[in-house]
Amino acid sequence: MAKAGSRPWREGRRRFRSMLFAPQILIATFAVVVAEAFFFLVVPASLRAIGVRTYQGVTDFLFGFLLASFLGALIFIASVFTGGGQYFSGSMAERWTGKELAGLGPSWRVFHGVPFSYGFGPKSYVVDIDHIAVGPYGVLVIETKYLSMLLDLNDTQFPKRIRDAISQVEDNAGRVRALLGRDFPGVPVRPVVIVWGRLVTVPKDSVRNVEGRIESIRIVHGADAERWRPLLDVKEGYGVPPEMVELVSTKIESYVLEQERSLNSWPGH
Repeated sequence: MAKAGSRPWREGRRRFRSMLFAPQILIATFAVVVAEAFFFLVVPASLRAIGVRTYQGVTDFLFGFLLASFLGALIFIASVFTGGGQYFSGSMAERWTGKELAGLGPSWRVFHGVPFSYGFGPKSYVVDIDHIAVGPYGVLVIETKYLSMLLDLNDTQFPKRIRDAISQVEDNAGRVRALLGRDFPGVPVRPVVIVWGRLVTVPKDSVRNVEGRIESIRIVHGADAERWRPLLDVKEGYGVPPEMVELVSTKIESYVLEQERSLNSWPGH
């Protein structure tokens, strides 16, 4: 099992810092503090002014309640207004996918958070491929998504997030194919979308095939791995031979190391 360096963790810290100091968070925090101060200072004073006695126990309870509600409000605001909740749930889903891919066995090599540079000069940017799995079945280019909404993977129409994931994984498969095509033209590269979510219904046949712009994209439910993972088994003597799996994995690993060195040389990294 292989990992593609530490860049995803640096990106996570950067997003977390930007989330904490986002303008909408600072404004909302100020509003919540003012509201808390009003209820904790003004309300008791008003009660005393009209002759209603307040007790220390009641005051302590009120303070604790307001403090808890203040922290809860900040977490909610950070999650909703900055997309932090979506980002962290996505990160957890990627870890779950990693655990399921680990169950493919020793004949597979798996890479996580693989960075691909796109474009040239100051307008260039980096695309992270969630997972690349190399084994007897070929090269799987995987995009992981977590949804908290109701979704049936058997439906003919998908929500925007899934449509975007399909488009993204197809683009990523093209990038991997371009990387490997010259040295390994016969190795199949297959795009896969793994969806997680308690309210997501699994495909009837364990794998849903959707026609993309160029090729077919496979969609599976992450929690249904006991059904779709055996479909990747290849009889001995068929599929991509072990020595080819090793060569392809070495090629990807070398590319990852090269990308990591390049990214570490950028200002601010």
